[in-house]
Amino acid sequence: MENKSKKLNFWQIWALGVGAVVGDGIFLLVSQAAQAAGPAAALAYFISGVLIMLICMAVCELAVAMPGAGSIYHWSKEVISPAVGALTGLAYVGMNVIFFGSVSIAAGSLTNSFYVIGDSEQVSAIIWTLVIIIVVTAIALLGGEITGTVQLVLVAVLVGIMIVFIFAGIFTGKIDPANYKPFSPFGGKGIWAAIGMGIYAYMGPLALLTAGDEVKNIKTFPKAMFWAFVTFIGIYTLAIVVLVGMVSYTEYGAMESPFTTAASMVFGKWAGFIINLGAWIAAVTCLIGEVFCASRLLRGMAKEKAIPQIFAKTDKKGNPWFGVLFSAVIAIIIAVIGSLGGALAEFYNTVCTLGSVCGALNMTICLTSSCLYKKKYPKEWENLCWHMPLRKLTYPLAFVGCIVLFIALYAGNIKALIPSVILVVLIILFYFLYSAKHIDRVENK
Repeated sequence: MENKSKKLNFWQIWALGVGAVVGDGIFLLVSQAAQAAGPAAALAYFISGVLIMLICMAVCELAVAMPGAGSIYHWSKEVISPAVGALTGLAYVGMNVIFFGSVSIAAGSLTNSFYVIGDSEQVSAIIWTLVIIIVVTAIALLGGEITGTVQLVLVAVLVGIMIVFIFAGIFTGKIDPANYKPFSPFGGKGIWAAIGMGIYAYMGPLALLTAGDEVKNIKTFPKAMFWAFVTFIGIYTLAIVVLVGMVSYTEYGAMESPFTTAASMVFGKWAGFIINLGAWIAAVTCLIGEVFCASRLLRGMAKEKAIPQIFAKTDKKGNPWFGVLFSAVIAIIIAVIGSLGGALAEFYNTVCTLGSVCGALNMTICLTSSCLYKKKYPKEWENLCWHMPLRKLTYPLAFVGCIVLFIALYAGNIKALIPSVILVVLIILFYFLYSAKHIDRVENK
């Protein structure tokens, strides 16, 4: 009998991957990356994208081998140990719910460009943030197939807008070569900081790894992942090159889209409006991907008793509604905390780093599990329908990428180190106080 939950096709997977990446990391955080590295921000973002692409593509071997919901947790649990599996899953959930909050703040700030509620832009941004969280949550509650379809439509519009921006900048003669000099005004330190911001921008595809059991044909999964990376690395790199060439990086603000600024200054206010609309769509598509995948992993972990059973609850369509609502509540809490301080931009940057640290930890453990899978289950590995090409070269490079991730994340925001340590300690405590007891009971039955 056909599994009715397997509804995602190649283009829907591709859209979820692109949508999870082409969000606030390019439309907002890139302005801070440009301020940190100058025109070299384009190179920094390209490096970040290639490194994370190597890691995610290597982990695709496990996605093909064990595609079930909760897979990120399940892989490390089976290949390494239950403790490592729980740490991996909790770190991943932490990444997604934190990103749900950070991207919502970005979307709220972008919405201010259309209409400011009241006299305070910060208060207005938080109000819009809460509205957007509610709308995205409602979309996610409609189920995987509808979510994937909505994501596909939005991403198609978004990619179209960005391609028009790139070609308009190149072929209208609006690029000033003088804006590329000096290429790296702040040296290696600035490039490292920008790589850290690029890491945040590229974390999204990791989310796809939890949706394997909703894919029609698992053979298409690595292919969709690869082309999603090619799409957004190409868009990011070219867009930043055009952006910096049109308007000097010194002209960008912290919590506004530099693409909107550039389009308005060069092509007029209507062009700025269209680009800002694209930025808003990007943030929303990114949010859909975050809540969709976080809820799936929560369900998978709950089914194996690593977290409370209530997270395993689904509706008639198999949609993990409690996980969706939980993610929304955490996002709302993050948004409210951000509204209490005076420096929303600094809070946003710190939250981005915290989520990225969870993602980097998750990637490192998943990559280790993927590497050990071949050794522990050689016959299963041989029978996989897909293997990572040039494995002896790509896996070592992927591990180097993991080291680079951690170094770069703190190069531009060392203040986030203490909150990061606290967050990891809380995850470990949760494992020992809850997960270890319940997982052990399941294993002993």
